Amino acid sequence: MSTLINWLGKAEDLELHYDAGVPQNSLLLHGDQTPPENLPAIIYTTNENLREVSDVVWDKAVTKADRTDYLTAVACGAISGLIDIFYVGEFSLDRANEWGSEQTNKFVKKVAELNGFKGDDLSNAIKFMEKKFPLAADEKAPEFGGGLQHHLRDFSHHFSLGGLLCSLFTQFTGKVIGTDTNGAILIVELTDKSFIGKNFEDKILFGTVNWFFHMVSDMAGSNATAGKGTGIPGAIVSLIKELSAVPCFRDKRIGEYDFHTWVSKLFNGTLLAKRDENGKILQPVKFDLRIEIGILHEVGRQFVPVIINECLVRGLYFLRRLYLAIKDTEIHSIVDLQKIDLNELLPFNNRVIIRMITVASGVFTAVDSVDAAVRAAIKNGGINPKFFVDFAVRINIVGVGRFIIACKADAGFISDDIQAAKAKRDKAEQEYEKLIADLKYLSLDYKQMRILYSIERQILHDDIAATEKDVERQLKDRWCSEWERRILESMQIAVNEHENFFMQESDIAGYFHERETTTSDFLLAMEAMLFSPYYPIFKDDTDKEYKKIKCRSKYLTEKFVTIQKGINKSDFESMKKAYKQAGATITGSTKNIIIGAVGTTLVVAASGGLAFIFAPVIATALVGETAAGLSGAALVSYSLAAIGGGSLAAGGLGMAGGTAIITGGGALLGMLGGTGISAATTLNLLADDGYVLSECCKLLTFSEVVLIDRFMNYTAVADIQNKIEYQLDDIQKELENLSDKEDSKSDNKAVLKERKIKIKIAKRSIKYLRNTSDALQKLMKKNPSIKPERLLPQKLKCKQ
Repeated sequence: MSTLINWLGKAEDLELHYDAGVPQNSLLLHGDQTPPENLPAIIYTTNENLREVSDVVWDKAVTKADRTDYLTAVACGAISGLIDIFYVGEFSLDRANEWGSEQTNKFVKKVAELNGFKGDDLSNAIKFMEKKFPLAADEKAPEFGGGLQHHLRDFSHHFSLGGLLCSLFTQFTGKVIGTDTNGAILIVELTDKSFIGKNFEDKILFGTVNWFFHMVSDMAGSNATAGKGTGIPGAIVSLIKELSAVPCFRDKRIGEYDFHTWVSKLFNGTLLAKRDENGKILQPVKFDLRIEIGILHEVGRQFVPVIINECLVRGLYFLRRLYLAIKDTEIHSIVDLQKIDLNELLPFNNRVIIRMITVASGVFTAVDSVDAAVRAAIKNGGINPKFFVDFAVRINIVGVGRFIIACKADAGFISDDIQAAKAKRDKAEQEYEKLIADLKYLSLDYKQMRILYSIERQILHDDIAATEKDVERQLKDRWCSEWERRILESMQIAVNEHENFFMQESDIAGYFHERETTTSDFLLAMEAMLFSPYYPIFKDDTDKEYKKIKCRSKYLTEKFVTIQKGINKSDFESMKKAYKQAGATITGSTKNIIIGAVGTTLVVAASGGLAFIFAPVIATALVGETAAGLSGAALVSYSLAAIGGGSLAAGGLGMAGGTAIITGGGALLGMLGGTGISAATTLNLLADDGYVLSECCKLLTFSEVVLIDRFMNYTAVADIQNKIEYQLDDIQKELENLSDKEDSKSDNKAVLKERKIKIKIAKRSIKYLRNTSDALQKLMKKNPSIKPERLLPQKLKCKQ
């Protein structure tokens, strides 16, 4: 019966159609219907139920910047960078000093005029302001260095918050605070207190208003050297000078100068002065309030191209979104514009505009930096100490700051993306864990894994003991030691527990003693039977010495069968025979596959015949070529750690039910489950037909000899067959998509050739999987209680 399920989502125009291929069953009939004769009582149970398969999760699409947005941002950044180059140019202290002095002179004359001064002479304006707004601290100018230094050393002459507080300090204490010639704190008592307020109100008035206007009179120099003489320190120099008087800073040195001396030279103009080739000062550059004002103006000039860049990006973003909105919406008149939600068009607070600003700011800074570097190199004849000075003065500091801020804002979205990707990966891992947890009959817990390794170690020791030639025996012994070391190291077994990890034969026997034989025991036996030692492990020329060395141990059939009663020699013979026949069945060859021939590829050999959750070929696909130099358990452990799986010894890798490893071909089922595994990874997996064939042979052998012939567990076999069949169509489609997407225009012919080879091998691997599914279905026909129709895959196919 074919049932059509219509599902209507919240959106009125969203409709999904599902074709569900479900066999006739009484549970699907209405209550008043009489079921026909011989109808199965229940639907055959599988791990995929209708709810799990038909559940569709719609993720809200996150709008991201497209190619046009990036190109727009690059263009805006380049244009703004050119504006900065030709309009702003380099940062100039001379221009800052000139502009600052000019504006300061105008300001002083304007303030004097507002206070009653008549005229346009700067010298007279300064004299007028000094007389009208005297400062009590001027009495002690000689103690603080006189006309050249007292504006710096006397803190009440600092045009800053600190200067204001020191002015009030003088009003309320009658003392002036500053520093002496050595930079130490100096406090002197006023002799003339005529300019000290008589009451609280006067003190506040003299300490604030008089102080401010007196600073105005001093900022342009004295009346004798108006516009050129010693000014007052601005906020920057004031702060530095005040810090230099603090004990923890006073003894510090900057280059060859003490801190306080360095500040004095900066203020007086000798530190930044222009000098001739002999070091003689040609022109001092005083760093006072006037130049600080000029620096603000220089920084303001740098804001211009940065603001232009910002406006261009946001404006073009808005215009493009408006155009797209008009295009997508039926707009026939001005009134129809009301249909557009302007909030979605505004160039603020979304990841697209943030990314565009970051790109534009980055391009702007890059263009500006290249220009600065080229000009500095030309000016200085290459890279030398002066190069970096000239480079620094040409860099747009505001642009660099804007780029940093943009990166920080963008980082917030990147962080969200990383968290979302991590959540998606975690969900995929959880789905994978759930999927393999259902394959309990193909899993081993940590103790069983130890036993398997211990049995393999016994095989090695038995083979070494039976080897007659000393040279060959030494090679085998060295290989065994390295194999043990790598296992212990890869699983992060503590050094003090190394001796206890591998179990002695008596301990292995104790595990099986008086214990009912389970499928896990046969799983151990089959994997041990397929163990093929002396594969490349050293990753150097040493491996060449092992090419002709074979393992001739008969430990399993002569000793292992005696220390436990559940598995005998005939069981090993049955598994060996079934394994050979499975290879012939799966490949379609008339010849039996010899044990060990399947999986002689490095991939399977590297795992020691043990198919972990992430077998080597899968591991490399997941974590990249960084894992390619590893092998065996080391490779698996590294890959697990890289994707967050953790240590094998830490309690089963977080797998449900304490699962430590998935064996017997179960890893292949999990990795083809589609839980977060990319198409490229699936292709890489299927492109190793040796691995796929080996895993399929294991599945078929274990299903026939153990699950059916020994335990009559048809349900488990049907589950395995369902899982293979369920994925085949999707895998086939993925492969067809990869084939269709081949870039015939690519110049890299080697890549195209490699991909074609991979696709060819993957198609053969799909054939192996399909033949395995068919073979499993034939096995289940041995059970007369299972009807043929109940073997159909329980799968829902979604139609768009």
